Amino acid sequence: MKGFALLVVLWTVGFLGLLGTWIVAAGRSDTQLAGNLKQDAELRAAADGAVADVLFQMLAVRNPRFQTDSAVQQVRVGRTPVLVRVGSENDRINLNTASASLLHALFFELGSPPALANQLAAAILDWRTSGANPRPNGAKAADYLAAGRTYGPPGTPFQSVDELADVLGMTPDLFERTAPHLTVLTDGDPDLTTRDPVVARALVDSAGVADDTGGSPQTADQVLRITVTAVGTGAARYTAVVVAAADFQNASPHVNILLRNHTVHADTTTDAALAVR
Repeated sequence: MKGFALLVVLWTVGFLGLLGTWIVAAGRSDTQLAGNLKQDAELRAAADGAVADVLFQMLAVRNPRFQTDSAVQQVRVGRTPVLVRVGSENDRINLNTASASLLHALFFELGSPPALANQLAAAILDWRTSGANPRPNGAKAADYLAAGRTYGPPGTPFQSVDELADVLGMTPDLFERTAPHLTVLTDGDPDLTTRDPVVARALVDSAGVADDTGGSPQTADQVLRITVTAVGTGAARYTAVVVAAADFQNASPHVNILLRNHTVHADTTTDAALAVR
């Protein structure tokens, strides 16, 4: 009987020891999770603060420190260092306003054979315009069906550059090379002041080509693409790409956020991670 009582005591002590170890481990895990969530919130807030500051510095006080397509700069928001790079969305070709000749020139500059460049340019115009009949070298619903696609062109403007990946004839490799030169967030085509050399060459190549299928001239409103990376402890990083237009010159200043993507790197917790393009 004494032996059995001793066994019960030893079992109880062992169980309490294991329970204590589990409680300590769970506490450490919860503390780590809370720390990650806190740091994630701080990095997000720092990134948002950096974007707001850059917009104000560039468009309100015309701070010469911040220029489009300049080198990466570091700013501080509170105690958090933030790396900042500013580009102009106006340097990109608008998928919804570009003419067939400009689209053809872009694909040709990126290494596509003339026949494929023609096909893609026509397919893009067919994608964004209504009607059942394709233009020469283009593609409408029947062509997508014949190619085994379960969808067809919507006959409406592109909602995002990512939509281009679904256009008949587009390959993943060509899409990756083309997307950095495109936008749907401006009011028209870029001009020869663009800082994108590929776009500049495409504009020159397409100049003087008779084409009534596109475009509208670019407006004077500047649309900025701001990439910020808030740097935390260890490997923690929070990167956001924000495309925005702002007007600080009127009596009622305002900022219009047109696009926001973000990526969270190691040591932080988030409810979403979007690939930045």
